[in-house]
Amino acid sequence: MSAAALGAALAMDAAAVSVSCGAGCKYKRLKVCTVTAAFFGFFQLIMPILGWSIGKVGSGVFGAVDHIIAFIILLILGAKMLFDARDKNDIYECDSLYGIKELFLLAVATSIDALASGIVIPVSVGADTPAEMAITVTMIGLITFALSFLGFFTGSAFSKLKPKYARIFGGLVLILIGMKTLISG
Repeated sequence: MSAAALGAALAMDAAAVSVSCGAGCKYKRLKVCTVTAAFFGFFQLIMPILGWSIGKVGSGVFGAVDHIIAFIILLILGAKMLFDARDKNDIYECDSLYGIKELFLLAVATSIDALASGIVIPVSVGADTPAEMAITVTMIGLITFALSFLGFFTGSAFSKLKPKYARIFGGLVLILIGMKTLISG
């Protein structure tokens, strides 16, 4: 498997979550899109390094619970969005929906698989040296950034919906991704 293929595969959850982020964003799209994509790209870059550092010792621990952790985080954030959809206030800015704390949690939840992949990257893509690993994880981070950026703007096509419906859409997307993660675990 090439590093680019691995990067694209790891970026899929982040790109899908970016669609829901974009769906809820009416104002400051470029700023929020860039910050969102940067969070996802950064965590997809860092987590394989952490996984690589943990090595074989941590693979059993994280491999057994990574999908459960991601499911719980995505379920909580999705449920929060569904609950927030009950708000009668139609003034809706994406800054208030995805603050730093929420972006951090989403980035962690969507990059837990990258943590586990960091353990096998030397074998799967031939990144045996620290320099090769740096190139590989940089590629993963950049691909994730690009796909998340595109996903955000794809989702922004849904931003014409009433804020209530955009929140419902985004919440359901997060819950479905969490369920997919749990089932495929």
